Amino acid sequence: MTIEQLEKRLNALGDRTLRYHYIIQLGKRLPAMDPELKTERTQVRGCMSPAWLDGWLEDGEPPTLRFVGDSESVIVKGLFAILAGVYNGQPPEAALAVDLSDIFERLELGEALSPNRRNGFYSMVEKIRRVALSLAARDAAN
Repeated sequence: MTIEQLEKRLNALGDRTLRYHYIIQLGKRLPAMDPELKTERTQVRGCMSPAWLDGWLEDGEPPTLRFVGDSESVIVKGLFAILAGVYNGQPPEAALAVDLSDIFERLELGEALSPNRRNGFYSMVEKIRRVALSLAARDAAN
């Protein structure tokens, strides 16, 4: 789902509670993360609930990012689903140029999330950016 599609759906819901439940549904639809990927290296620091995120480059011209994530919290999984929609399929350089604060505002996530959840969201963004930077550097070295 594109950000434009997600924005349209969330904005159509209007009510904060309905938006929150929609984000939870996005999380429930995420495929399960391989338990072997849930390691210290993939753990997201700063989330209220335990969360993991891993990424790799998929072959192509140019190579593109693919992220998987999981959490014990369905709202955190829903937030990851939003981020996966933004970053999956992007070349690392394009992903690093994404203005997430603009997307956060367009989706009106500030109204749907507590300050702690907002911090967790941005912790996931920072983890994605670190992985994208690492993968971009590795790809450039090859």
